[in-house]
Amino acid sequence: MAARPTFPRNVGFLPGITYFKPAGVRMVELEEVILGHDEIEAMRLKHLLGLSQEEAAGQMNISQPTFHRLLSSACEKMTDAVVNGKALRIEGGNIAVPEGSLPSCGKGRTCRQGRAKRSGSIQQHEGGAMKVAVTSIDGTMEGMVDERFGRARKLIVYDIGTDKFEVAENSKQMNLAQGAGIQSAQNVVNLGVSAVISGHLGPKAFQVLKSAGVDAYSAVNMTAAEAVKQYREGGLKKLAGADVQGHW
Repeated sequence: MAARPTFPRNVGFLPGITYFKPAGVRMVELEEVILGHDEIEAMRLKHLLGLSQEEAAGQMNISQPTFHRLLSSACEKMTDAVVNGKALRIEGGNIAVPEGSLPSCGKGRTCRQGRAKRSGSIQQHEGGAMKVAVTSIDGTMEGMVDERFGRARKLIVYDIGTDKFEVAENSKQMNLAQGAGIQSAQNVVNLGVSAVISGHLGPKAFQVLKSAGVDAYSAVNMTAAEAVKQYREGGLKKLAGADVQGHW
């Protein structure tokens, strides 16, 4: 009986460094441990971003038991490499990188692949005009900033250099019982912006943005146009951390 095929696991990160070895030992003398990209993603979501198993499994579009198996396998392989002095190679895994995603390597860094031009993405090459995302109630510059980051209906992607903007949907998160802030944050990261302007952010949403190198600014009781203007003039408060509790 043929084995049941596995579905691709969503990953939001592709490492720029994919090989690690003990110092002072020639590569020809080393055994290798192969760590899949899906296993690395499971560790990043759980141990670096601090997501719950349910939230992390949802991000990867897999079941919780499958996520647990990936996490256990990754920990076992890394332990084997460290304890037994083996080289660690990152490759393979049945993965899918969402179109327009900007892979983040974790603590405020982007991968060595850089901000390459991606099909269907609004972001241009690094060095092009900076873009910011504004959470919006109605998707217009005259409308109010949606102060509930995770439940925002629209995301206005504003190009500071050209004064043009596009609107992205974010309404799928409005009715989620939990994880709305995390998913909205991932949507913002996928848009390739440098900063996000909203009202308030919870701890997990803020961590996702921080890990991708996206700055967060607070804009309360103002239109999207006013928020962008104040952002340009340095009048918005830059958030150093979450300012509300989760599920806000």
